[in-house]
Amino acid sequence: MARLYAQVCTVAFLILGIGGWFVGDAGHVVHHRAQGNVDGMVLHLTYARDVLDLVLLAGFVAVGFVVGPRAGRAILGVIGVVLVGLAALGFAIGDTAAGTRSLAGLHFPLAINVFDLVVGVLAVITALGPAEEEAASG
Repeated sequence: MARLYAQVCTVAFLILGIGGWFVGDAGHVVHHRAQGNVDGMVLHLTYARDVLDLVLLAGFVAVGFVVGPRAGRAILGVIGVVLVGLAALGFAIGDTAAGTRSLAGLHFPLAINVFDLVVGVLAVITALGPAEEEAASG
């Protein structure tokens, strides 16, 4: 299950990581609104967040396509804890339409916080579940 979840997340983080480079950086404010958004959805993506998403993408690729089940579950657990931590930090800090609140180049709008929380919790649950070989034999 961890391998399948990581493969799905690979697609999501590929879109988020690569797509983030094309939507701009929330550090640029135009008409009192930070950039880095997709249409009407306030994402406030920054280049720092894009790099973080690409690092997480590398972890998902490793779990989904390269490493074995045991190492994959460990990596997926770490990724999940990082994402849940980012979500908790994001809910604590928050963000404004002008993108005035950030930490280490990362902005924390509601959409990103919810995404991080859902993906992170599911990653932790998947990492704690039975390994593929255990599930197949039992």
